[in-house]
Amino acid sequence: MADQPRAVVHVGAPKTGTTYLQAVLWRNRETLRESGVLYPLQRPTEHFAAALDVREMPWGGRREGPWLGTWDLVAGRIQEWDGSVVLSNELLGGVTPDQARRVADSMAGRSGREVHVVFTARDLARQLPSDWQEHVKHRHDVTLSTFVDDLVRLGLDAPEPFGTLFWGLHDAARVLGTWAKVVPVENIHLVTVSHHRSGAPDLWQRFAAAVGLDRLQLDLDVEPRNVSLGVAEAELLRRINHELADRFPHRFYDDLVREVLAEQVLVAPERGTPPSERPTLPPVQQPWAKERSTELVEAVRAAGYHVVGDLDDLIPSAEIDGRQPEELTSDDLLPVALDALTGLLGHQAQVAEHGADARELRRRVKQLTAELARTRVERDYWKDGGVAHRLVRFTDQHPWALPARRAFIGTRDRLRRMQLRQGGADG
Repeated sequence: MADQPRAVVHVGAPKTGTTYLQAVLWRNRETLRESGVLYPLQRPTEHFAAALDVREMPWGGRREGPWLGTWDLVAGRIQEWDGSVVLSNELLGGVTPDQARRVADSMAGRSGREVHVVFTARDLARQLPSDWQEHVKHRHDVTLSTFVDDLVRLGLDAPEPFGTLFWGLHDAARVLGTWAKVVPVENIHLVTVSHHRSGAPDLWQRFAAAVGLDRLQLDLDVEPRNVSLGVAEAELLRRINHELADRFPHRFYDDLVREVLAEQVLVAPERGTPPSERPTLPPVQQPWAKERSTELVEAVRAAGYHVVGDLDDLIPSAEIDGRQPEELTSDDLLPVALDALTGLLGHQAQVAEHGADARELRRRVKQLTAELARTRVERDYWKDGGVAHRLVRFTDQHPWALPARRAFIGTRDRLRRMQLRQGGADG
């Protein structure tokens, strides 16, 4: 990529190590820049907002939100860069042809970089249960068997949002078929996730070989942030979601249930009970998964895409006889529930201990937001030692302060977009 500038857009699929790949790119963004490769983000998850924006997607029940205008911000940085560019977000797998064209044009830039598309893929027997537990982390209470049965019988017409979010993002033939209308077939790369060689570094090596970053010495020691739940943990959360129903305010779910309970407490290594085994595909659907995976492999092979890895990795390796979530009894879930309750109490104790810090943080956010509203957005707040710089470092170290951090960043980005619309005028 450094020798011959190109633009690489990684479009998923979800649950194939995408969070790890994005973390590596973010951790090494300065090294990449020094090597002539731009990772065009100013915060780690900005790619998500940019993908929502370019796809005109709703989120959290809203069609408009702080993500509006983010694609233009990211595209502006790409336009100003002369070398190679790499961008990754799994929602980009679901673009329409017109949206794919807009993304490709932005990535090509004024210099006309050659655009390449990368898709990482696993077999359906691993993808379906993994995707189910991800939906459970986002408040859904559908059982695994119903989730899979609907996707098998109804395909894209499965109940919203499952049909479009699974087949629209995980079906390699469908996703890459859309991008092939915009990008030459020889510039489309499919990276398989191995059955046998486990571990994130192996995935990075395959990804790097596909995009041309394999000669760079990068820091791969990043923590996986999107850890999958075990079968007991996922089923406990699903039943909690069912009980919460409409009695729990939606605006608090992400902060308290998903980010604290699901992504901190239930996967914490210090839990007294080891995490349970991962969810597995219901046995009745395993023959279908093998047949459907074989069809997808043949479609990909016939299309002529560049494959890194082995297409046999996309065929389920063997039938798996694992515990099914609906079969778990209250006795099976009791140890997990006790660990969850203990972890939540520990989290609450931490919040109480840092209550004074939280009050000071809220006061500083309010003060800084008011200051930003009166002056130019591009002041020195984000320089080393600035108030906002210290704010973000502080919230990185204290997860309970994340809502305040998001409130500040949302205000900052809205002001930046307003400044762009006004041609650089004061906010």
